[in-house]
Amino acid sequence: MTTLVFWACYSLPLYVYGLYLLGARLLTELVGRRVDQTGRGRSRWGHATMLATLVFAASPASAYLVGPAVPLEELGRTADLVCKATVIGDRGVADGWFEPISGFEVRETELRVVSIVKGVASNVIRFRHYAPSSGLTMYPPQSYRFATGRTYLVLAAQVAGDTYRQLAKSPTEMDRSVLLAADAKPHHGTTLTEAAWAELLGLLKSPVEDDVVGAMHQLDVMSGGPAWDKFGLRDFERSQVLAAIQPLLGSKSLAIATAAITVFGRDSPYFDDQDAPFWLVGTDKGHIPGIGARKRLAGPLAAVGARELLKVATDGITPELRAMAIRSLGRSSHAIPAAMIAVWLRDPSILVRRAAVLASADLPDRAPIVTASTDGSPDIRCTAALAVGFAQDPRLVPLLDSLLRDPADSVRAAAALSLVSFPLDEAAPVMKANLASDFRPVFVNALAQSDPRPYLTTLAEIIEQQPQPANWWGGVLPAADSWRILFDFAKSRPAAELAAGKLDRSLDALERMHWYSSGELTELYALYLSRGLVSRAKQFRETTRKSASFDMEMYFDRVDQNPAAYLQ
Repeated sequence: MTTLVFWACYSLPLYVYGLYLLGARLLTELVGRRVDQTGRGRSRWGHATMLATLVFAASPASAYLVGPAVPLEELGRTADLVCKATVIGDRGVADGWFEPISGFEVRETELRVVSIVKGVASNVIRFRHYAPSSGLTMYPPQSYRFATGRTYLVLAAQVAGDTYRQLAKSPTEMDRSVLLAADAKPHHGTTLTEAAWAELLGLLKSPVEDDVVGAMHQLDVMSGGPAWDKFGLRDFERSQVLAAIQPLLGSKSLAIATAAITVFGRDSPYFDDQDAPFWLVGTDKGHIPGIGARKRLAGPLAAVGARELLKVATDGITPELRAMAIRSLGRSSHAIPAAMIAVWLRDPSILVRRAAVLASADLPDRAPIVTASTDGSPDIRCTAALAVGFAQDPRLVPLLDSLLRDPADSVRAAAALSLVSFPLDEAAPVMKANLASDFRPVFVNALAQSDPRPYLTTLAEIIEQQPQPANWWGGVLPAADSWRILFDFAKSRPAAELAAGKLDRSLDALERMHWYSSGELTELYALYLSRGLVSRAKQFRETTRKSASFDMEMYFDRVDQNPAAYLQ
């Protein structure tokens, strides 16, 4: 069974960018990483992409699947040479091992070996690798960009003599086979992990901001930080990484302090508004289909750096930093006294006030959220709407009724998101009172989960008309969600009821949904056959043969052999 799932923009209409954007975006965020690249790796609502399992490439020759993240020591065992080396030059080179790929070239970087962790090598080696160049590509290979004069830890496969090449053409998640080093001195430690740890700690003391920020990013990734936990990397002990980064929370450098606070704030539901849907799904109470849940950690990271974060929250060099620090601490009520939140709620900066409203969701006093819901700023009202969802206090649900009628699109969207995160018995009255809103299809689907019968006609209309809230947060398309609810209801009814035509209106709508896979079509066909609707099955098959953008005959033939197997 395949369900249409989209990531949608919170403040803009939904755009479907197509297959190219799918490949390019996934690669940009997951595997298109360069040696000197750093980033915060945030999830974003600002692009719409259809999730798929297929990876697209510029040509058959350059179609690479993304491999899983590999532990550093395991990666080192696949290398013929692991060394610390300084770049002294590079040039373009021809090498038949590297397939031609638009947007990339093959470079041979000349390296002066400083010290060797594994293997044997001359004083100077040549390292061949893909490097970004001009031109459009849909799916890049693993590539690297070196800076002359900089020193790196390099893991390489030997070609012949002093010539080496990158370990693999296919990218892997979070590749670490080339790491920037702190200096040109011999490495420390006897293992690759010890050498990498020493270099990254050295980079944290670098006078170059980008070096420090990049090192924090690598340490966060390699110790399984919240944003990277899905990759399963545990190269370094997390507590040691946090201890190393903790002193940088109060850095006078805006870039460094921002990166440090981000490491400690990633596991806070309040840290990034764009992540709100993922956290609200994690409450496991409402109906937000198609979005992966994020769960609160038992021991929030901010608790480790609470003292430093509180200092930044009160004395930070910019309002942005102060707001970030408050958001980082916001789900730990013991870390922020109510009196401090009261002060921040009166701060001249709207960023600080918004952070304080979110942080107040963990306190017993609901007055800050109630007051913020009628603030003159739509940004504050939007934050109040999200805070209602985070608080999960049924006494606040009536606030969402007025916020769903707010003149600002962003406020209505935040209110709708928070509303569908509540248990149905608490949210239903407000949903029913707002079925004329932009979020009618979302509310109907939530209401119909427990009992579809009052909504059969409306579900059919949603499937046929495929309405889309302009500021929807993403997940399963409302029409696809309606289809599943209606199909499951039809499947639960006795065969005699279907044969009598009592659900013909619903079945007509189920047939009119435009699918991009065979799953739902085969299920519907199997339902007809298993319930004795042979004539309808035959007509549906014929109609699908003419209208589907792909050949369904093979799938229908399989259903003919055992219809019940497709209705599990």
